[in-house]
Amino acid sequence: MNLKLNCVWVALASILAGCVASDPALYAAINDVQSRPQLARKALRPYAENGEAIAIAHICVAYGRSIDSEVRGPEREQAFAWCQQAASAGNLAAQFYLGRFYHWGIGVAEDRVAALRWYSAAARRGHTEAEDAKRGLEGKSAVCRNWVTGCRLM
Repeated sequence: MNLKLNCVWVALASILAGCVASDPALYAAINDVQSRPQLARKALRPYAENGEAIAIAHICVAYGRSIDSEVRGPEREQAFAWCQQAASAGNLAAQFYLGRFYHWGIGVAEDRVAALRWYSAAARRGHTEAEDAKRGLEGKSAVCRNWVTGCRLM
């Protein structure tokens, strides 16, 4: 998400949640989610632990983008719980990442039915990665998005 779009979301969240993103450290952490997710997940943790909805949604994405071998059992379970909370609240990216967590068994037992349900929810709202993941679980190929070649080999 670029800085301009982040500003819009942060501004909207601030209005709706009583200026929750007026904290410069929270704003900086949100801006790091796409480019430096490992740093963002550490910076967002105290806000997410305090129950701040905007931090929970963004920490879910940060974990989804940067889950690795350093993130172990209890931390994976907490990341899953945050994604579940954000996805249930309607956050589009969290719905995709929750599907991924179920698909790969990250912080939860692998559950392809639940993964398909969350991928489908995000795909219905236009999330292209979720659409491709959903199609993959259904045994179908990814959607062709190359308008120039029509996905033909040249």
